[in-house]
Amino acid sequence: MAWALCLSIGLCSGFLGGLLGIGGGTVIVPALILAARPLGIGADDAARVAVATSLAIVIPTSISSARAHAARGSIDWRAFRRLAPGIAGGALAGTLAACALGGPLSGRLALAVFIGFALFSARALLARSATAGEPEPPVMPPGAAALVRRSVAIGLLSALAGVGGGLLSVPLLAHCIPMKRAIGTAAALGLPLAVAGLTGYLVAGRPAQCPAGCIGYVFLPAALAISLAAITTAPLGASLAHHLPVRQLERAFASLLLLVSADLSAELFR
Repeated sequence: MAWALCLSIGLCSGFLGGLLGIGGGTVIVPALILAARPLGIGADDAARVAVATSLAIVIPTSISSARAHAARGSIDWRAFRRLAPGIAGGALAGTLAACALGGPLSGRLALAVFIGFALFSARALLARSATAGEPEPPVMPPGAAALVRRSVAIGLLSALAGVGGGLLSVPLLAHCIPMKRAIGTAAALGLPLAVAGLTGYLVAGRPAQCPAGCIGYVFLPAALAISLAAITTAPLGASLAHHLPVRQLERAFASLLLLVSADLSAELFR
């Protein structure tokens, strides 16, 4: 039953990653925490193992989703080059801090900031007026200090939560590039984020309450099962993203932000 759950998690996370440009961590992390006992993972290490394994899964999911978006010309490589260094640096700092502090979601302040940002982004997306087409937005200003700070914050908070960064990078990109290109670019940005974040969990050493399949904090059997399933559905989600009106994509993404915010709020006040 546990392995069937891993495959189901992979199918759902891959589809959402392709459709909305997220890494699927919003599905993978809570599901792996719930499945920790049948997988043989101790309760004390369940959260960190779930986050590290999620970041490992983001890598193949992001590659598969980004390739599908790139084939349709929906990745803004200029925006990618400007955001990727800060996101990677923030992700590495976040995972190293998580290991030092004893848990990726133990910092209540960071969690509260993440919830606030997600709620703000959802409100902004829902408030955008519906238009028949996609007007050309202003060009992203080169070398903006605010952009660097936000990219570092995206990497830091995303790595702490074990997500691919789309939850935060899509709203940021949507102010600079069309929504569909923002989704494709966010999918590509999941790769440097996950590689940098995963590095921190790999060098932290193997936890005491993780079975033999753990490499660092990554539970390899679950990562492989979920990745194989996610790769098959990520292109389907990316294909569907190009057949839906922009307004529907915005509403779907805003709804996802609200659901994730509610889940994290319950964790914050528990």
